[in-house]
Amino acid sequence: MSNYSDLADGLVTVLKNGITNLHAYNHPVDSFNGFPAAVVLPEAVDPEIAFGGNSMIVNFRVLVFLSSADSAEGFRQLYDYIDPTTANKSVIKAVRDAPTLDGKADSAGVTRIENIGRRQVGGGFYFGFDALVEVIKTVA
Repeated sequence: MSNYSDLADGLVTVLKNGITNLHAYNHPVDSFNGFPAAVVLPEAVDPEIAFGGNSMIVNFRVLVFLSSADSAEGFRQLYDYIDPTTANKSVIKAVRDAPTLDGKADSAGVTRIENIGRRQVGGGFYFGFDALVEVIKTVA
């Protein structure tokens, strides 16, 4: 198994453990089985940075979907999930509370929240956001 997929799996585990009832995936999906939902995807890689020395820096984009965009309540939920202090909902807090990603990384942290609001995936519209996560891992 590659370091990347191992780290993605660790991030999925941390998010599921830190966010109540989260449906999380380490691959793109066409539809969701429930909300909240998150999809962990790799970001662009700079090989000189990633493989310099004995550590690698990996970035993931976590696409978070809270509800169908038909509900105004879904938009209000965004605030809880982007708040770094909200227990059992915050993506930032989930990663801060388990920065080793279930023992798979040296350190991880959310570096940015963006694309907040109404999103289209496939034929559906949802309320959600993207969380950018930076991971550092020592490699042999």
